[in-house]
Amino acid sequence: MSNVFYNEIDKQQRLTKLFCIVLVLFSFTALAQKQQFAATGVPMGNLMPGPNAVYGFVVTDEKENTFNAYLDKVKQYDVYKDENGTGNFKKITSLTFPISFAEFTKRAGADVAEHTKIQLGTKTDDEAYKVLVSGDPRKIGLLFLSKEFLYGMGNLWKDSDVKKNQPNTAYRLVQVAVDGKEQVLFTQKVGEVSRTAFNRYELLDVTATDSAMQVLWGNKYTNTPAFMGKVYRKAPTDKNFVLMPKPVLITDIADSSKVAYQENVVPGQLYQYYLVPEDFAGNEGYPSDTAYTISKSFSKLKGIADFKAKDTLKGAWLSWSALPNDGVYTGIQILRSRKNADGFVEVASISPNDSTYFDRALLPNVVYYYQIRPLLINVKGYKLMPSATTNIAVKSPNDIPMAPQGLKVWQDSTAQVKLYWDINPEIDQFAYYVLRGTSADKMEVVSKALRTNVYTDSLAGLDAQTTYFYGIKLMNISQKMSDISQVVAIKPLKLELVPYPSGISARYAEGRVKLVWDDMLGKHDDIVGYRLYRKSKTDKDFISITPNLINTEFYEDTTALPGVTYEYGVTAVNSAANQSVLSPTSNITVPTSEVLAAPADLYLLNKAQGIYISWPAHADVKMVNVIYRKSPTDKDYRLVAEVNDVDNYTDTSAQVGILYSYRIVAKTNAGSSNPSVEKSIRRTAL
Repeated sequence: MSNVFYNEIDKQQRLTKLFCIVLVLFSFTALAQKQQFAATGVPMGNLMPGPNAVYGFVVTDEKENTFNAYLDKVKQYDVYKDENGTGNFKKITSLTFPISFAEFTKRAGADVAEHTKIQLGTKTDDEAYKVLVSGDPRKIGLLFLSKEFLYGMGNLWKDSDVKKNQPNTAYRLVQVAVDGKEQVLFTQKVGEVSRTAFNRYELLDVTATDSAMQVLWGNKYTNTPAFMGKVYRKAPTDKNFVLMPKPVLITDIADSSKVAYQENVVPGQLYQYYLVPEDFAGNEGYPSDTAYTISKSFSKLKGIADFKAKDTLKGAWLSWSALPNDGVYTGIQILRSRKNADGFVEVASISPNDSTYFDRALLPNVVYYYQIRPLLINVKGYKLMPSATTNIAVKSPNDIPMAPQGLKVWQDSTAQVKLYWDINPEIDQFAYYVLRGTSADKMEVVSKALRTNVYTDSLAGLDAQTTYFYGIKLMNISQKMSDISQVVAIKPLKLELVPYPSGISARYAEGRVKLVWDDMLGKHDDIVGYRLYRKSKTDKDFISITPNLINTEFYEDTTALPGVTYEYGVTAVNSAANQSVLSPTSNITVPTSEVLAAPADLYLLNKAQGIYISWPAHADVKMVNVIYRKSPTDKDYRLVAEVNDVDNYTDTSAQVGILYSYRIVAKTNAGSSNPSVEKSIRRTAL
């Protein structure tokens, strides 16, 4: 990642949106057609396997509030690799902090170093190096997203020798302090790194002028592993798509992920673009939709201005500033709705030279919303110009609305007071108002103007010992208020909020899951105990494993099964038997190595029926014993039988005079053990 990356971000912020002719064809390139299998990427983290290399972060302690992973405490970070997953780790590299800005420049490259000085607001190498040593996040900012910058700081390592890597290949990062003490920061296998499917990026918008082009892609998900995007372009002079030298940054905005690309173009030419998302480690996602666009400008077009509506006798008089006498305008479209955001229908399409319109087909005391926009020459794929909006109601001041009917008042599952009433049949409604008081004769408006027939009254300002009276009134467009609805009384029930433990930790030791959480009994006098909950991956809901209250902040779960992953949570209970919400949870997988083992010994005996095999019985664990046998002519052991719930077996297929070797493997749903000891016996006739 070079200074091109940072220039790209700056250009995205400066580009202004202009009107354009856009031909959008949603199709995929030849590359998209070849990619048939699901594409996955890895999240940014300690270990990031890619197609050509494995990357790893050296992260700082959050308490230090710095991007300097060394400060004055760490001498270096050593990276070890266990290629075969056998526990034989070998050092592959060491990371250190640069001893000077010159050293940083040598590592990161001259372009990144120069941009770093600009970003930090420094002029000399010494000034820039002091900021790097401080690791000030406010100054470093987006520089930390550059691989070259991370290499320069000694915060990123890379292993390019990955041809023999496999899921069991493991990496270990060791921190070496200035006093020589070592600390393992993490050990992780390649196969343990979670992978997330890339979501396909769809074309959202294309904007062009005579000399500039901007393409916007996005998808509705924010958990994508995509970090950067590769943009491919095909100009009129190109036979194939060409990778652009400017990578683009993919960002999450609200509830979606978006990425924009822009560049200067030749006027009047056809261009095609598509995007390939890529995570930090170089894993690629699906190619995006392809955008086809012509670089022709509509930047000087004007929309409707000074749009007004006036209440006249039995109608609405609409007026606006006249459009320029330009051949691109073909007409003016007028739309109307009773809703401010949707439901608009066309009521007229008039000449582009007109500047007024009289709408007579209106009902009195009803708010109407208008949209008006110019129509342009018919260009395939071109979006309509933005519309001007206004609203008006032709009033009839003599009508008084009917009092609302069907008022119902209750407390819902959140303990808030809910109100519901029937919608009035009048069409000239302005808003409903909720009234509340401690008596039916003394009530005040407590709500804002409501456009719906549902209202929630918070318990924050209510007394649990007081009866409250509620009623509804309706105001119409002419500001006339109805009589009050039927008054309904309610005495709210206010429930006490029980504080919950802030977290729970779980570890496996001595054949059980050991759990620890916050001491709520010591912090809150009204807390009398806890309930512990657990669920496995196959469970939909949490199940209580402590039906009786426990009064300690620790618990040992002896019922957890080997090989199963569990999620634990705890609640607090007060003296009124009210229970808190579930605490933040903790996950743990019960290991199988401590309980899954082959029989400790084998006993072989010749009997008339065959060779009698027996072994010490397993304790407390139901296992299947798989018996294997090998003769001198066999290259390897062969399966003889699988035995359940017994500790012996007679091999009736053994032939007289042959020397046999036996061994046993224990098996459960969680896996298989290593083979037992091997014993031999020659079959004799009895």
